[in-house]
Amino acid sequence: MGLFDEEKYITAAEKALNFIKAQMDLNNFTHKILFSREYDASYSGDVMYGTIEGFSGSESMGPTSISCPFYDFDYKGTVGGTCSGVGVNIHVIHDNDYLVMTCPSVDGTWQSQTLYKEIYIVKDYDEEGNEIGTHEEEAEYYLPVEVGEGIKEFRLCTGLTSEWQLIKQTEEMKTMRLVYHSTGEIMPEDGGGAYPILSNYLFRLYTYSDAEYLNDECPIYYADGKYRWYADHVAEGTKIGFVLNGTNILAISGGVSNVDNGRLPASFKVPPDDPQYDKDGSKALWKYGYCLNYRTWAYDIGLALLVFTTSKDYSLCREMMNRLKYEQNSDGSFNFSYDIYVGQLFEGYVRTGAMGWLVWGMCYYTLETGDRSYVGMIEKAGDWMLSRQITDKDDPRYGLMTGGIGAYNMEDYSYVDTNIEWCAVEHQCSGLQALEGCALVLKDSKYKKAAELVRDQLYLKCYDKENGRFYQGINDTAWALDCTTWAGALVFSVVNKETSIACLNTAKEVYLTTGKSIIQSADEEHYNQTYSSDETFSGFKPYSDKTADYAGAPDIVWSEGTLGYTLLAYILGEYDECKKYIDETIKLQNCKGSNGGILYVTETYGTLPWEFHVWESVVSSAWLYLLIHCPDVLFPRTLRQVYYMAKINNIHDERP
Repeated sequence: MGLFDEEKYITAAEKALNFIKAQMDLNNFTHKILFSREYDASYSGDVMYGTIEGFSGSESMGPTSISCPFYDFDYKGTVGGTCSGVGVNIHVIHDNDYLVMTCPSVDGTWQSQTLYKEIYIVKDYDEEGNEIGTHEEEAEYYLPVEVGEGIKEFRLCTGLTSEWQLIKQTEEMKTMRLVYHSTGEIMPEDGGGAYPILSNYLFRLYTYSDAEYLNDECPIYYADGKYRWYADHVAEGTKIGFVLNGTNILAISGGVSNVDNGRLPASFKVPPDDPQYDKDGSKALWKYGYCLNYRTWAYDIGLALLVFTTSKDYSLCREMMNRLKYEQNSDGSFNFSYDIYVGQLFEGYVRTGAMGWLVWGMCYYTLETGDRSYVGMIEKAGDWMLSRQITDKDDPRYGLMTGGIGAYNMEDYSYVDTNIEWCAVEHQCSGLQALEGCALVLKDSKYKKAAELVRDQLYLKCYDKENGRFYQGINDTAWALDCTTWAGALVFSVVNKETSIACLNTAKEVYLTTGKSIIQSADEEHYNQTYSSDETFSGFKPYSDKTADYAGAPDIVWSEGTLGYTLLAYILGEYDECKKYIDETIKLQNCKGSNGGILYVTETYGTLPWEFHVWESVVSSAWLYLLIHCPDVLFPRTLRQVYYMAKINNIHDERP
């Protein structure tokens, strides 16, 4: 009988799997925004337009007093229709709002035409044919007026004034022409338009640059069988569209969006009453980030790939990896996080550790299925990982990988586009998986050599032998739980078994916390009104305040960190210890308010530098599932796993 063959473990794993699957379509939007084309961050000034799918046709619409055919953006020519008022103002929206002309209503119809009146001289003759004088005659006729490309908008007028202007023609013609000019008063918006407008719905356009800016709030109108919107106030930045019914968000998309190429899992299930739920551009302003309930982190995507590969949900893996083909940066990297509906939202912020989990997830799928459709993407990402490794033997960081690209100033959260030169232990642990996976998938020894160098230097330069733990990084002696448990798992071998045991003991001595309750609070810093339990919990906290680096660190049960400790216990054969904290995690899964996901922590600490929330988490749910069904997939070690030892023999020194 296996370690986790009991029914309670099988049930817990199934609930965790179903939760992660549900996060693939978290909001279940029934509407869909379609932009007329891709509008990238540099686009500004000119008009932006598109359509919305998902309306039933039974929605309430405002009154309209004008009727005409639908003229699309590219149409050039005359326009016309019927109306109940005295006239119609014709506007064309392009880079600006242009009033083309005012058309008076004639018997309830209007046309884009100008009335001309000519007065000409007619000679009078007597019966014998002799000229006896002249008299004036008058002729009226209309000439068509064509409109140019752009959004056509027709507005009802409440009043008209007119005047006749005398225009002299050539002396030879001896004629005069009078031209009719009109001015109109535009009715209030509730007076109607050329097409009916949905009464209780709105399209809102934001652009994101240094912060999120509201560009335009647009009515949604029905024309030519489609629900349409347009905006004529467009600034540079990432374009983000919302469809709203009151305060309810019905759809989200970006002007450039890859969501149609595949879904990604939202990392957290944020309760609707939480202050962080549905933060849009008018509210986020860098406070906690943009719409956290729509965000996915690269680390979480990698773990989801490991889970879906293990559960043989290969179609979900392919869907995610198809999406990732479009999200991958030109240098091979992936961003630290994405909006599941918009895609890349923030600057080019990349972290080596998050990349490590993502690349390993892609490699594991490829190894298990034999599907080599994504090898090109993996190779580009693997080579980016190699580019992070310090190869100068005189550098104190030799053999380790630097942190990535991009940083934020904590004072104002402004972004700095810079290479991150520090080397964190967590990044070495996560990145080492990617290098091992690339060696197996790409059959190239350069990745294997890089991985072994990382593993050796991780121990030589970052292990604190006196305290039986790993530092947080080079020249960084802060106490962080995952550095000790993850690195302890990675350096495990016959030679280094004592190091791994020391790490387990230190983790238990320094980070174990007991008797913790799930804290409910209405205070924004500790907000939780959804989850509760009559039980208390034991597990591991994320940081220790042994140094000033984490002074005031929260004393909470951190489920992800607790499961990291559990993995180390499993590797060392401490199975009773392993099951004990799996059981504690399952208690968090079964608390009141849970949808089957694992609560991330027992108490919210919402602001920087902590940012821990009592929300159900893909990360923790994935760790639980993998520990129950396939623990060896976490921090794989070719020297430890017979399954991969057979494959390592196929690696050669140079690619064919």
